[in-house]
Amino acid sequence: MTLLFLDANDATRDERAAALSQQTGWHVVSVRRVAEGLAWLTGAKALDLLITEAIPSGDTASGFDLRDAALAKFKNARVLFTTRYDLAGYEAKISGWPVLADTPYSPEKLLNKARAALFIDPPTQMLVGADRSPPPYLQEGTTLGQYQILERLSYENETETYRAIQASVQRPVALVLLRPELLHRPEVVERFKARERLKASLTHPRIAPLYEAGEVSGLLFYTRELPRGRSMEELAVTGDRLSERRLAELLYGVAEAMDFALERGCYHRRLEPRDVFIDAQGQASIVNVFRPADSRTRDPREEVAALLAMVEPLAAEGKARGLITSLAEQPRDWAGLMDALDDVREAMRERSIMRRIEAESGEPGQGGGTMPWWFWLGALVGVGIVFSLGNLAGTATPAVVAAGTVLKEPEMVEIPAGPFRYQKSDRRSLPTFWISRHEITLGQYADFLAALKKSPPGAYDHPSQPKLKTSHTPPKWEDTIAAAKAGATFNGQPISLNTPVTQIDWWDAYAYARWRGMRLPTEEEWEKAARGERGLPYPWGEKPARDKANLGDDYDPSGKKGGKTDGYNLFAPVIRKTSDISPYGIQDMAGNVSEWTASERSGEPWPAHPDFPDLRVPVVRGGHFAQKAGSDVLTARHFAESASEITLARGFRIASDKEPPRPRK
Repeated sequence: MTLLFLDANDATRDERAAALSQQTGWHVVSVRRVAEGLAWLTGAKALDLLITEAIPSGDTASGFDLRDAALAKFKNARVLFTTRYDLAGYEAKISGWPVLADTPYSPEKLLNKARAALFIDPPTQMLVGADRSPPPYLQEGTTLGQYQILERLSYENETETYRAIQASVQRPVALVLLRPELLHRPEVVERFKARERLKASLTHPRIAPLYEAGEVSGLLFYTRELPRGRSMEELAVTGDRLSERRLAELLYGVAEAMDFALERGCYHRRLEPRDVFIDAQGQASIVNVFRPADSRTRDPREEVAALLAMVEPLAAEGKARGLITSLAEQPRDWAGLMDALDDVREAMRERSIMRRIEAESGEPGQGGGTMPWWFWLGALVGVGIVFSLGNLAGTATPAVVAAGTVLKEPEMVEIPAGPFRYQKSDRRSLPTFWISRHEITLGQYADFLAALKKSPPGAYDHPSQPKLKTSHTPPKWEDTIAAAKAGATFNGQPISLNTPVTQIDWWDAYAYARWRGMRLPTEEEWEKAARGERGLPYPWGEKPARDKANLGDDYDPSGKKGGKTDGYNLFAPVIRKTSDISPYGIQDMAGNVSEWTASERSGEPWPAHPDFPDLRVPVVRGGHFAQKAGSDVLTARHFAESASEITLARGFRIASDKEPPRPRK
């Protein structure tokens, strides 16, 4: 394995290069200038990974120049950029390759990132730019049967994989197309169809199912599920780390899926980071990598070892890293990995039970408490203990919040009939309607979920809600609502019953509104409520102000430095002092969380996507805590991928055609 490492910092280069060289089988060439790297490339015989500063200090050339030269000669090489500068605006030059920020980074962090980079497939745009693959056969917007193509995800020896939408049910899918130039080869066609049949025969909750095998205009393809959550490839690029618990669940899920398929005589290709997904609930699933038996067998012990090596860079320091080390100490097949993880998961459950007993009793190791931990914490809140709701990284910005105030029911505000400015200059008119002053909160949504338990199944569901959707409960709801009742933190985020509910899809928002005897606001209603009759660019007036709304100019994905401008890194409680109030008194239209809308009062609930006229999806309005401030924050229309999309930065509010009953005190 040959690595070219460029670090312009004399004080760190040797230490970092030495750390890379300690990896068995790695030959590291260290340089301090782009010119030195270019000179080495001239006579180099191999290159597997280039690690280079994007903008080396004191150098007239850039790491992007070195990258281009390296890939021109070694088309299979991988690239990892390092940087001590903000690379905002360089996204096109980075072209999708991973980036390691110099904060400064440790040699161990560099080694982990380098390992991960070796597993990452070259970004598609780099493949095309380096003439390693032709342009996509199916262009964006093309319709193949009932599927509309959105983008190409990958290009392989015999297939191309695309992200697509199944128009009939508005379902995102992966569409795998047999490359048209291979259709004249019967053995390739039969191999493709044999894989279709095998993939269709595998039914397991952790293996992405095959939906349909099809043929349109002589083109052969099949569609499969796009697994929920994020892939290991995405986690590696963003620098996210997995805790011991999440890591154990991921490894167990993968082992369970692999053991299931191998027990049925399936063969498979090696798992790659793009194949393994973990969702918001910590559940793992994999792409269907299985194929009929052939001569290329794989040793399960080697495959388990490869998985552990692939996952290791994603493990958080401490227990998670120790778990990988302990699992790698002896060879295991997939069943053996499950057995080992069973013991680990059981130990974690026992630790969790002990922590809860200690919390309820108030004394370590002593049981017998009668009240849950959040009761006592809530009691402290009730007598005046103030939680810091400003900085979500743990270095709190002091803020005094009135204890005990909970917005039990949505407060509805009348928006009078009449004309208003819509979008840039369009003048429209609406009859009188009512809209909730605040975004729907965790406490209000909890009442809805409690009512559902006493209602007939599907009582408030939209007629087009997918049959497979059987619950309106958001991910990790029990833990979230317990922390909210206590006014405590959840995953480092201070929350309360007045925090807006998020991670709900359009179907959830619709059902809640219907349960209240109301509906979702239309885009026109939402915009009038936010901008007033004159169509203000901001709820507070004509001039921008970075500190008046909970927006993303101070957002920090790591949670360490966020919230310095507006007081909140993530979502803020709806009852607080803020300037994000519209002329009608409606709060948090510019920021906090973005919101689901409907397109009409009756008829088709969603508009046509402007780029894909045959595709109808809900529109999301308003900014959120991670979105940069801009002059179009109240007019921008964000088209969801589907009505089933969920995100931590999206909630909703409700509307009505008639005056609702006054909220109960």
